[in-house]
Amino acid sequence: MMTLSYEEEQFIADVRRELKRYEMTSNQVEAVVEQIREHLEASREHGEYGLEDLGSPDMYVRDYAEVQGLVRVQDAMDLESVSAESPGQRSGRLGVWGVLKYSLVFAAVYIICQLLFSFSLTTAWVKGYEITGFNLLYRISGQTWWNMMLIVLSLSISALVTILVHVFGKRKHRHSLPFTEGGNVL
Repeated sequence: MMTLSYEEEQFIADVRRELKRYEMTSNQVEAVVEQIREHLEASREHGEYGLEDLGSPDMYVRDYAEVQGLVRVQDAMDLESVSAESPGQRSGRLGVWGVLKYSLVFAAVYIICQLLFSFSLTTAWVKGYEITGFNLLYRISGQTWWNMMLIVLSLSISALVTILVHVFGKRKHRHSLPFTEGGNVL
C-alpha cells in the first residue's frame, strides 16, 4: 500500500463526501476509493501527477454517477417535493398559446401538403385547365378516391409534423432545476 500525499488524501475525502449523496453502499464507496488509489499508484509509477487526470472531486463523482446511472439521494427527494405549480416550472397542460401554436402548425403543414400534391400529382394546375370548380383544401381533382387519398396523406403528414414540433419544443424549452445540468439529474 502506497502512502498518499495530503492533496490525494483530501481528494479521496472529498470524493467520499460527495458519494454519500448517492444511493451507494459502503462497499461501493470503498470500491470507488480503491479505484482512485490504484489510479494514483499507476500514475506515480509512470512519473505522472494522477490528480490532474481525475479533475475535481465533484466532477469525478458526477461523471462516475452518470456512467453508473446513480441518482443523488437529495435530488430524488427534491424531485418528489417540487410542485408542478412552482414559479418557472412548466406544467403539463397546454395554454391558449400552445393550442393555437399547434393548430397553426397543423393547418400550415396541411395546406402546404395539399398545395404540393396539387402541383405535382394532379392536372389542376396545367395551363389551360379549368380550375374554378376545385378547392385546394378538399377537392383537388374530380376523382373522389384520389381526393380522399391526398387528404388522408396530408392529414397524416400534418399530424406527424405537429407531434414532432411539440416533442422537440418541449425538449428545447425544458427548464433546468437548480440541482441539474441541462435538464438531467446529476
